[in-house]
Amino acid sequence: MAGTRMFTASFTGREKLVKNCQMLRTKFPEWLYEANQATANEIFDQARKNIKQSDAYASGELYDSIVTEVSARGLAIWVGSTSQYALYVEFGTRPHFPPLDAIRRWCQIKGIPESAAFPIAKKIAEHGTAAQPFMRPALAAGKRNHLTRLRAIISQAVKGSLGRAA
Repeated sequence: MAGTRMFTASFTGREKLVKNCQMLRTKFPEWLYEANQATANEIFDQARKNIKQSDAYASGELYDSIVTEVSARGLAIWVGSTSQYALYVEFGTRPHFPPLDAIRRWCQIKGIPESAAFPIAKKIAEHGTAAQPFMRPALAAGKRNHLTRLRAIISQAVKGSLGRAA
């Protein structure tokens, strides 16, 4: 027939396709949970590493305040800090006069003479504190690696190499 285009396709292996689809349906939530848990752990570890590598590490309170949680079904992850001052470290502060007792304690931890507490507080009152991001960089790295993990899971699942249905 002139001018008529025909497209034909044949499909073999229907049983294998159905079996793989069933396997995906049952296994994907487990794989997703594992990927989400790995990402949460990665963000947790990186945030703590960022704190240790910055001036934000003093008493260890901020470092120890990093927590992670993966929902029961694994569809959501949370990584954050339970510290009252985590936001101030992450984003910095506007000028304010901090409590001198807190500055004195910080000086003791850092091995700075307590006599420096008032000048430090005065500088904070004039300039605020600089941001020392620890969570945002960890989250950015975790997001990049999470997408890579998900792509690998989907790719392996499509190829049928992640396991077989029982």
